[in-house]
Amino acid sequence: MNHHSNFKSKMHAKKNWRNRYHRYANQLQFLMCKLRQKLVRNPRSGYTLVDDRLYTLNPIRLKNSRIHLQYQAFVPSNDQEVHELNESFYLLLLHEDNLAHFFHDIFFPVYVRWRQNPHKVFASINENRFLKDFLIAVFGVNNVVFAKRSDIYHFQNLLLTPESRNIRSFDGYKQICKEIKAICFKHYGIQENRTRHLLYGRTELTRKKLLNIDVNFLNTHLIEQPILSKLSFEETIRTLAQAKTFAYIVGAGVFYLLFLDENVRVLEINPYQNNSWAQMFGLADLCQLQVHVSKNIHPSSNPAQGDPQLDSHVYFDEAIKEKLLMLAS
Repeated sequence: MNHHSNFKSKMHAKKNWRNRYHRYANQLQFLMCKLRQKLVRNPRSGYTLVDDRLYTLNPIRLKNSRIHLQYQAFVPSNDQEVHELNESFYLLLLHEDNLAHFFHDIFFPVYVRWRQNPHKVFASINENRFLKDFLIAVFGVNNVVFAKRSDIYHFQNLLLTPESRNIRSFDGYKQICKEIKAICFKHYGIQENRTRHLLYGRTELTRKKLLNIDVNFLNTHLIEQPILSKLSFEETIRTLAQAKTFAYIVGAGVFYLLFLDENVRVLEINPYQNNSWAQMFGLADLCQLQVHVSKNIHPSSNPAQGDPQLDSHVYFDEAIKEKLLMLAS
């Protein structure tokens, strides 16, 4: 009993010490910012964005790993032009070309706050045309400003949001997703007419793609293969608005589930083990999703994940054929 009591006391003391450490660290950060403000002569107030580095003397208490905070004044050289933006902006920054990270980590928390307190959105997205069209559809062409990564921007006020991952953590997330879809469909005048059976096998990509697809089987059962990553945003959602069933390899294409509905049957194919973002983080709740895990895989020559088996290609085998037939029945 004494040993157990001593152990609990030590653990409690360790927890208290850790909490005090984080509290003092936050206070020290705040004081250092104030000290820099006093030491810097004529500091540039507000925020200066240089690529993914945000210079400011204002203490910021949120987690967003895409924004690299620099707690110092930014002093441009004589040949550097700084674009002055005097309105309040939400900052939406992602320099990865990954739809899943874009939607879950960055866009969704910005949109949830924006719909409650609208301001213009400043988007630094590598000038990605697909994402640009999506943001214009959602926010409106006059409400979003797009960055050039090589340019420097100074803001009087930025509205920063923490990054997220699980959209279920936001109240009313399903209704918010339906709202986003409706806004995009209205922007392009799209009507849902769900009659097509679609398979997206990522055959044009270097990771996680279907191998040896039986085209005769697909033709016999009227299953189409759109190459979604080659389509514009408008072409993509026009295609998805016609999906009665949708099968795809797990990956960034989880974003496409946003443009389905609760009557659409979906098959998500996972190599090696279940790594379904749709199930883990909420988009599965927008459709009728089932996951198929295949061990009939081939290693990718270009893996990007910590476990390379999760980036393996999947052979189009009898098990997948059976799942596709059940999906359309």
